[in-house]
Amino acid sequence: MQDIEVTVHGGPITDEEVQMYIKRGRLNQPHNELIGIIITIDSDYADIDYKYARPLVPQRFAISGDMLIEDFNSLNDAKQAEYLDKIPNSI
Repeated sequence: MQDIEVTVHGGPITDEEVQMYIKRGRLNQPHNELIGIIITIDSDYADIDYKYARPLVPQRFAISGDMLIEDFNSLNDAKQAEYLDKIPNSI
């Protein structure tokens, strides 16, 4: 594991806060390596931009009823069959 590059703009923050932001970044994408964080302080708020070794790229998006499906393979067999049996609207 390499060092994480942390950049802070707009004011000082404690090392404890930086460690919490690093922990949060690792929890957001546990299977991806966190390589950098840009923290922008705006009075009581902080905007955080996480940089990962492999950016997230959605495999596929499909709207099925009221569901947004990111990965077709994440559906169980019954839902996959239901999705494949649908007839598209000709409008």
